[in-house]
Amino acid sequence: MKSTSISIFHKSLWIAIFITIVISTNSHAIQLIRFATLAPEGSTWMTSMRAIDEELRKTTHNEVGIKLYPNMSMGDETDVIRKIRLGQINGGGFTGFGLGEILPEIRVLELPYIFDNDEEIDYAVGKMTPYFRERLAEKGFVLLGWADVGWIYFMAQKPVASPKDLKSLNVWMWQGDPLAKAFYTELGKAPVALSVTDVRLSLQTGMIDAVYGSPLATLVLQWFTKLKYISDIPFTNAVGAVLIDKKSFDGLSEAHKKALVEVSEKHLKTLLTQTRSDNQDAYQRLQKEGLISVTSTQTQRDEMRAIGLRVHERLAGDLYPREVLEKLRGAVNEYRTKKIPQK
Repeated sequence: MKSTSISIFHKSLWIAIFITIVISTNSHAIQLIRFATLAPEGSTWMTSMRAIDEELRKTTHNEVGIKLYPNMSMGDETDVIRKIRLGQINGGGFTGFGLGEILPEIRVLELPYIFDNDEEIDYAVGKMTPYFRERLAEKGFVLLGWADVGWIYFMAQKPVASPKDLKSLNVWMWQGDPLAKAFYTELGKAPVALSVTDVRLSLQTGMIDAVYGSPLATLVLQWFTKLKYISDIPFTNAVGAVLIDKKSFDGLSEAHKKALVEVSEKHLKTLLTQTRSDNQDAYQRLQKEGLISVTSTQTQRDEMRAIGLRVHERLAGDLYPREVLEKLRGAVNEYRTKKIPQK
């Protein structure tokens, strides 16, 4: 009898301990924000996102954290956007292509030859950010910060220095990209439209022999193994950003919202600086891997720029309102005129 009483006592004690643990765990349960990205594990982008997660957990006393799905594990950017809208994930890191799927006019920031250097980008994008933040909110997304892909170059099996060179190649276009389509239309060239996930195999099979991308992305995605030449001058800068679904954001407490925004902005600014440095290193690395930098003449550069400027006009009133284009041009010209020093 005494033994039975002790046994019952022990069982009751363990049940009480278990309930206490459950209650304690639930009161401090981590609210996970699920982010997806094309970026592979080990990349600079993923390192920054993990830093955001670590600081966010620390700042919120482990009440909010981030679960990351890298390396296209959730599909391409179109798939990610669909899954966000279905509530399966909460946000993601997007290139200009994905951002354009949400808000087409944001692609104005990627117009060919709209910027000449990083300083112009920082100044003009800074001027345009409040507008795009508001427009993204109308589409149901909160902008947590910019995370540019970087300057974009043509790379191919043959030298590319002029529009004529591009016409002789089987050039890739990201499937469904209106900006790339407009460029090739002005060029008078029919591209091969493919998902970014199909590019490497298509290079291997010979379906395409020319692509465009940042040096860093070309290295990470291993496209360079099937290419021989890289242009010496970029033709555009590819933007990127981290977004969270507005419903998910609104579900956070005010303190947690503040922490997420501040921590994200801090690390994404660092990421932008690091990405630029990494891209410069990657360009040199590509040359060491055997890619030859093709030197273009001023005449060839002017020819390419002329095509880019025609794209600006072709898409005005279609992909983006003309007033948005003029606002961006005004910001760039303001910087060039005043030569405003960057902080």
